[in-house]
Amino acid sequence: MSANIRDVVSDWGGFEEFVKEIHEGKDVIVERNVILTGLSGAPRQIDVYVTHAKGPYKYSTLIECKHWRNKVKRQQVENMYASMEDLGASKGVIFTTLGYQSGAEKYAKAKNIDIFVIRDLSPEEWGKPGRLIEFYIQISSKTILSIDLQNTMVAKIVGSSEEYHPEISLNFGAKDKALQEIKSLNQKTGELEVFSAVENQIVSSHKKKGATLEEYLEVASSHGQKAIDEKSFLINGGEDCIRYFQVNVEMPFKDKGEMLMVISKGQLVYIPKIVMKVGVKINQFKFSHDRGSNLLYALAVEDCIGSNTFAVSKGKDRETTSWLPLSKAGSPEQVDSLVNGSVMKVTTSGFFDPLEMAGLKEVEFKEQPIKSDG
Repeated sequence: MSANIRDVVSDWGGFEEFVKEIHEGKDVIVERNVILTGLSGAPRQIDVYVTHAKGPYKYSTLIECKHWRNKVKRQQVENMYASMEDLGASKGVIFTTLGYQSGAEKYAKAKNIDIFVIRDLSPEEWGKPGRLIEFYIQISSKTILSIDLQNTMVAKIVGSSEEYHPEISLNFGAKDKALQEIKSLNQKTGELEVFSAVENQIVSSHKKKGATLEEYLEVASSHGQKAIDEKSFLINGGEDCIRYFQVNVEMPFKDKGEMLMVISKGQLVYIPKIVMKVGVKINQFKFSHDRGSNLLYALAVEDCIGSNTFAVSKGKDRETTSWLPLSKAGSPEQVDSLVNGSVMKVTTSGFFDPLEMAGLKEVEFKEQPIKSDG
């Protein structure tokens, strides 16, 4: 695909052929290098001649192509106007690759003649960040490597002979939560009360962040994942790869005023502190896209008299050229537009298999332990 005017047209004849092509379409007749005889009886050579009819009316446009090393002068515009008058043309247009002198512009405006400059599209006109889009995608997922419930205590009913259960079984992602009956003494009446709770149900104020211990730990593990995701870094110079990180998430409940209280196996369990190791996997790969990959060419056509600019392009599978109006200079800046070379982060939910990190050599990541907001 060509996005450079010098690649599209290398000489005068090629420029005429290009201008002819971009005008071709339905309901118009486009001819190149036409000799017409006007009212004066003198033959006039027209580079590109465009005609179309609607009902009894016929419209004609004369196009001169100036693939020169010099800018269009007033004399060339005067010649165009003389041809329009002699041939009874509806419109006169001059296409150039270099621009025009001020005298040519003034005369063109006075005689309703358009001057178009064909040039390369700027990166802004392609749309930010430009014709080529290149950025990196990092897909982040998490897992829980270990959970350390420190200095855990269990409360039992006075005089109860029920067996003490020192372990807490965790079941992440369980959909069905069976109810169990829990016995406790009413602190005011001293009477035995029975209520229902699901396994690992949280009964302290921490239940606002998770109804069960599993739900709470999943939220806390996301803090560890977020600590990595929030850092902006490129791994190994941007190569496609998978890398693993390990962070510690500390939940010092007692230090913040209230221990975490959980119902487990019919017991009320008090947890002063949890230290959890969270693994984070990042799958990094590069995304590249050429906006012109499906085009034969794409150039800018600047209307110097009407102050409009168009993108003219032709797809590889198209017979005609497309004209697309471009935003005028001074349009609002795209504050959050994509920057080439940047990193786009995608965070997934759920957990990956912690066995993926088994046997990996640890390299110290010099960061302070991440504190959960407990």
